[in-house]
Amino acid sequence: MNGKFLSIGFAAALALLAGLSGNAGGAETREVADSHGRMVRIPVNVTRVAPTIPAFAQMTEMLTRGGGKIVALPTGGISSYFRHVFPDLERSNPRNYASDSLEDIIASGAQVVFGPRIRFSDEQRNMLRATGIPVVDIDNIQDVKGLSQSFLIIGRILGEEESARAEEFVRYYQGNMAEAARRTAALPPSARPKVMLLSSTGGALSTPNRNDVSNEYITAAGGVNVAADHLPAGGMSAIADTESIIGWNPDYIIATNRPTRDDILADAALASVAAIKNGRVAICPSGIFLWSVRSGEGAMMPLWLGTIINPELFADIDMRDVVRNFFRDFYQYEVSDEEIKNILAGGTGRSGGRGR
Repeated sequence: MNGKFLSIGFAAALALLAGLSGNAGGAETREVADSHGRMVRIPVNVTRVAPTIPAFAQMTEMLTRGGGKIVALPTGGISSYFRHVFPDLERSNPRNYASDSLEDIIASGAQVVFGPRIRFSDEQRNMLRATGIPVVDIDNIQDVKGLSQSFLIIGRILGEEESARAEEFVRYYQGNMAEAARRTAALPPSARPKVMLLSSTGGALSTPNRNDVSNEYITAAGGVNVAADHLPAGGMSAIADTESIIGWNPDYIIATNRPTRDDILADAALASVAAIKNGRVAICPSGIFLWSVRSGEGAMMPLWLGTIINPELFADIDMRDVVRNFFRDFYQYEVSDEEIKNILAGGTGRSGGRGR
């Protein structure tokens, strides 16, 4: 949350923002519903947007097919490979305006800001609206149903073509979930492996519980999320210290990146954990965005996870083809074999693919 303007008198701040504002409010408008069902009036033709979280920037680029509509980006979370796959970002946002800065949003000429409500205080949101820039709250990002709704809202903000592509993508996303669940439906509880997804933030390990979308991916792939019932303060994750990992004793561990995996394997206290003892510690794939979190590439996660934890049930699925088709169909990008190898190994893709 950016407080850049909070020290300025309210009237002076509004005057400054109004002076900077170059948004294309215009006379022609239409309405879109936010994730709470509230109607928000936006320009008929939206060509300049500011998504406030990286996952929504990814979805915007995907739905516009790199159409150059993003004029302000979230700080952090936008990798060099993201920019390689979508080079239009350099043209649409050459000054690297940040979508978590009110000053940058106004200077960018954004017509619409969208993302979780928590990104700005009420005062900051009022400042944006006072300059004619609508803010569309998209807060339902906890599960597959909510993410699907969020992706559809982004499509509607962007325009008719993008809305149709969002509907196509949601069918693909939910179709992959249904396919993974179909393949594993007959597995009895005793045959479902225990799975732990581990991420590291500031040296502390955490794992998602039943409130996180990753729980759905694990379940669809035929696994049991060992931390599903650990719900501290209603959050989406639980602390995963050495004692808890040993107690949960997962059959498979999925690390969100290579350093996390290396730390787990180097911890002698965890040597007796089934996943480590049996060599079943994998790294979650990552393309322009990590698959296990709230992005479009999460649509491939249930299939990949199925090939890891229930390989006999997913033996006919070649994840190289899944990645190749996803990048071609949704990114309009011909990904190279080397990039696919890197993506599936948990590192971001590398340059070498053929763009549009």
